[in-house]
Amino acid sequence: MPKEKQSDRRQAELNKKSLNRANLARQDLGGANLIRGNLRGANLTNANLVGTNFCEANLAEANLSDANLTDAHLSRAQLTGANFSKADVTGANFRNTDLSAVKGLTLQQIRTATTDETTKLPRTFK
Repeated sequence: MPKEKQSDRRQAELNKKSLNRANLARQDLGGANLIRGNLRGANLTNANLVGTNFCEANLAEANLSDANLTDAHLSRAQLTGANFSKADVTGANFRNTDLSAVKGLTLQQIRTATTDETTKLPRTFK
């Protein structure tokens, strides 16, 4: 992995408690460990988040539009008001996650992700 890309991810991991409203647009955070991180209101537009671990993270009101969340782990993440417009969620783990108040997430997107009976989907999907 190129040094600057590894640096983006490492810096995010070190500062995960202080990423509230951070501008991380177009950053490469693929594979980062952001478990229980506070990314409330963060701008993650067009970010590479492949395989990133957001378990139990606060992503409420975060902008994830056009982000690549392939194989990301979002189990038990707080996602109220998060924008998933045009995000790639292929293989993303939404088990035990409340998606009822997210924005921009389509049924087509969710069909490519991993969900189970504990995933709370938006009412419009039923």
